[in-house]
Amino acid sequence: MGAGAVRLGVAGFGNVGREFVRLLLERRGLLEERYGLRVGVSFVADSRGALCAAGGGVLEWGLVERALEAPRGGVSRLPGGRPGLGVEGALEECGTDVLVDATPSRYEDVEPALGWWLRVLGSGGAVVAADKAPLAVACDRLAVYIYSKPRLYYKATVMAGTPLIDLLRWGYAGRRVERVVGALNGTTNYLLTRAVEGASFGEALREAQERGYAEPDPSADLEGFDLAAKASIVSCTLGGWIPLGRVERRARVDGEAFERARRATAAGRRLRYVAVVEPAAGRAYVDLLEAEPGSVLYDIRGVENAVVVESAEAGPVMLRGPGAGARATAAALLSDLVEAASVMGVL
Repeated sequence: MGAGAVRLGVAGFGNVGREFVRLLLERRGLLEERYGLRVGVSFVADSRGALCAAGGGVLEWGLVERALEAPRGGVSRLPGGRPGLGVEGALEECGTDVLVDATPSRYEDVEPALGWWLRVLGSGGAVVAADKAPLAVACDRLAVYIYSKPRLYYKATVMAGTPLIDLLRWGYAGRRVERVVGALNGTTNYLLTRAVEGASFGEALREAQERGYAEPDPSADLEGFDLAAKASIVSCTLGGWIPLGRVERRARVDGEAFERARRATAAGRRLRYVAVVEPAAGRAYVDLLEAEPGSVLYDIRGVENAVVVESAEAGPVMLRGPGAGARATAAALLSDLVEAASVMGVL
């Protein structure tokens, strides 16, 4: 593609992967005009195969647009499609400069995603990720690509619509972060908001599922597993990784938590389900916390996220914004793509 050009491979074509490609189509002119960055898509892989431009080429944009119209699992039925070709095969046959990983997080087995990442990173490429699992489970194998050879970008994994990871990674470079406290799960933030509005736990959960805020099986959110993964990623970013298995989950969101939320509100506080990371102590945990007025954690409503970062040099810094949703996550991936291209010397 020439100077100022980068080839992307997209792994995962569900809500986030599709929204990323849709946003890329909308913004590719802006990327070239503002940053001098020309992008092309070398492959799109879903659960049943891949749409692949072999031999170092890129897919025609019209074909990429058609991929958005294909049913789930259907990109390999388009011209150039390869039924049964997985991401590993697409990396081998189609190649890529930047792998965009929008596959679901699979904590019980981070392969094959970790293998994809290491292959691309080890060959001088970059990875832009929404998948949380490799970082939460195998940060020790990836840390070199966060700071020493910065080609791994993952702001979409935590508080996706709000650049917390960039703040911690670059804004706090050289500082000593003492504590991070974040309400970083939109599902449970929504549920606790509905608790003080009078909804029962069952009613609020059904609403969240109907609105797409909660999965059909919401246990990862309610049991604190999602928050624990995000705590692990925050610790990884700060250079003192606490593996997912060592993040203590002290509480869950259930009917009892709803009663506690109402009691906290009656006392002038608001109950939040938070991840806490204390780097110096090598400790991270998930718990219910009663936020006081004046805290950004007190003010959030619905699916909003908020975090307080405490450092020795600056005291508490508060950040609030969207933390979920396909569009916000796709926007974080696009932002990371620009950063990756810059560091790789493409721009």
